Amino acid sequence: MARVAFIGLGTMGLPMARNLIAAGHEVIGVDVDPGRAELLGPPVAATPAEAAEAAGVALLSLPSPSAVEEVVLGAAGLRSRAPRGFAVVDMSTGPPELARTLAAELGRAGIESLDAPVSGGPAGAEAASLTIMVGGSREAFERQRALLEALGDLVVHVGPAGAGQAAKLCNNLIAGVTMAAIAEACAVAEREGIEPAVLYDMLTRSTGDSRVLRTRFPLAGASPEHPASREYAPLFSLDLMAKDLDAALALAAAHGVEAPVASASRARYREAQERGAGALDYSAVYTALDP
Repeated sequence: MARVAFIGLGTMGLPMARNLIAAGHEVIGVDVDPGRAELLGPPVAATPAEAAEAAGVALLSLPSPSAVEEVVLGAAGLRSRAPRGFAVVDMSTGPPELARTLAAELGRAGIESLDAPVSGGPAGAEAASLTIMVGGSREAFERQRALLEALGDLVVHVGPAGAGQAAKLCNNLIAGVTMAAIAEACAVAEREGIEPAVLYDMLTRSTGDSRVLRTRFPLAGASPEHPASREYAPLFSLDLMAKDLDAALALAAAHGVEAPVASASRARYREAQERGAGALDYSAVYTALDP
């Protein structure tokens, strides 16, 4: 069993770290909020550098690329004290170029690096049923496969460094665009006087069905589990989806791929942000269509 530093014990990270413990791994918790680290229980470390001295691998679940860069390469970051043979697995979502930069920087220090973003949300993190998309060398992937399989029911190596992030951004491009389209359809149906529960039941039995629709229908009253029925309490925030759409559009542009549908959807999320919905679930993109 591995000795793991888990850095970032938020909505996703805390249940993931607990699942590693349940699978028999020793986990050292690290978080900027000591209270969150205490929720995991001892042992804890004050800094990533301190954790690197006590573990053989670090898993990251962080909110932004800048946070990832600081945790890995900063003055008190993992690279500053991690020994040769250490491994860093970034399970956050970010640009592929950052993953390639980290792989190169860490590689020069004899440290392995994988980008391994996840899909499945808090429910998947709790149930250890995440989809995990991994970029990096095949050899490094095989060394960490058992660890990742304690967190997800689909763990797939998709290519070299950065490929995991690229795959995740493609996934979130689809999810973000789908949600924007669902919001427009619901706005039309609502103005026609169609009851949300009736519309939801019909759509989930028709060609308009999708996982996005089933987990976050944007009209209240169709399902008590959906964010819209709980004042858009976030499963995955609108600000995070907007960030990922920005990164997906930048990746598309870098490859010369025109993405007008994603661009139009990103504009709708911007409207919702301007209305103050950024911290809400990304199904709150529907609020951009309020009269």
